[in-house]
Amino acid sequence: MKRPLLARTALAALLGALLATPAMAQTDIVTDMVSLRIQLRGQMIAESSDFGTGNDRLGSRTDLRLHRFRITFTGMFDSTYGFMMNTHSAISGTKSGIIGHSVSSADTDFNDSGVRLLDAYFIANYNKAVNFKFGLTKIPMTRMNLDGCFDPLGVDRSMWAFTGYGSSPIKASRDMGVNMWGKLFGGRSVYQLAAFQGREGFARTTHPFSGASVTSSQTPGNTLLYVGRLHYSLLETEADGSGYQGSYLGDRKVLTFGVGMGHESDAVYKNVTSAGAVSNEETVDYNAMTADMFFEYPTSAGTVTLTSAYTKVDFDDVYKTNLNPGDLLTNYGGVNGQKDGFYVKGAFLLPQNVGKEGKLQPYGYYEKFDVAALAGVKEQTVTQKALGVVWYLRGQNVRFTAEYLKNEFAKPTGLVGGRVNASFQPIDLVTDNTSMRAMFQVAF
Repeated sequence: MKRPLLARTALAALLGALLATPAMAQTDIVTDMVSLRIQLRGQMIAESSDFGTGNDRLGSRTDLRLHRFRITFTGMFDSTYGFMMNTHSAISGTKSGIIGHSVSSADTDFNDSGVRLLDAYFIANYNKAVNFKFGLTKIPMTRMNLDGCFDPLGVDRSMWAFTGYGSSPIKASRDMGVNMWGKLFGGRSVYQLAAFQGREGFARTTHPFSGASVTSSQTPGNTLLYVGRLHYSLLETEADGSGYQGSYLGDRKVLTFGVGMGHESDAVYKNVTSAGAVSNEETVDYNAMTADMFFEYPTSAGTVTLTSAYTKVDFDDVYKTNLNPGDLLTNYGGVNGQKDGFYVKGAFLLPQNVGKEGKLQPYGYYEKFDVAALAGVKEQTVTQKALGVVWYLRGQNVRFTAEYLKNEFAKPTGLVGGRVNASFQPIDLVTDNTSMRAMFQVAF
């Protein structure tokens, strides 16, 4: 069949499917040797926290924001070659993680979102043991980063799951490179070996308290970021591909152990002044490792889920000698920078239906991480405790999640959006804050 005719046939099949097919988890359109999968997925979050309003900024605040809105295309030319493209609404939400609030662009502009190309890679699936992704794709080190964004255990995945550079998803959870992966031992083991672009050039970001634009130092050398991961499942096989789910809702009996590692030589200059001047050519390497487990077991009384991970990201304590705010905010500091800690999450899926098809899954988690620098405080320890419940109205496709979250800081810290003095240092310091969060999701 000629290509123009094939394209017209595929387009006709697509239009027919959109007009005649009811909403499902996904829609596959197959014409001869060509397949196309289209996914539409979105999340909205409402959050009330005990900080952010009033002249002293210490009044409670309610924040509404679109969390993720995505259109995903996965096309296969044949059973071997294809591509994946994932767009993401780059929404300028007002919530700044655990460190406060910022002003939404909607308050200063006519639009508060844009569209970003979040994933874009070519696929080459040769057999079960050898497959490739070429392009912009997830960094396959931590389990939580590989969990599906639309099936987390809770409101979202752990904020400590990411190990790349800076605050942008393009570097914190994804990068340009090549990932080879495959299944071994009948699918019980999945390996991933990847080489990514790593840090390049310099990064510019906004200081969270002064609002000034700050710039990191240049990249010391042209080195790649190398990442490897391996897991083994003792019960049923877990991964259908190279990713995971936060819960399989009792469909599988799973006990999986995984490890991951990352390395980039000459990642950051070691000696940099607060004004950004590089003192000499000495550098530090980036090294990271993780060990994790996931257990889920369905019984007649309900389904138990338990997952935990230890993660360490090391820049050889460069925060003590590299004093440049640009490097601190984009290279080695913050939740994606140098850190050492763990999380534990547990849940129980009740067997009774709530509504026609609905299921309830109460959950809780505990996370504790030592961070090199966070919101201007060096050698900080953050503890997070949460209790919540997920109501799966239509499985993972339509769900509602409610959660109570408490953050505790070992050292008093200022929050973004708070009052500052003439030197742009926070006036009001806190040792904890609390939030009530709710998330609604539709994904198909």
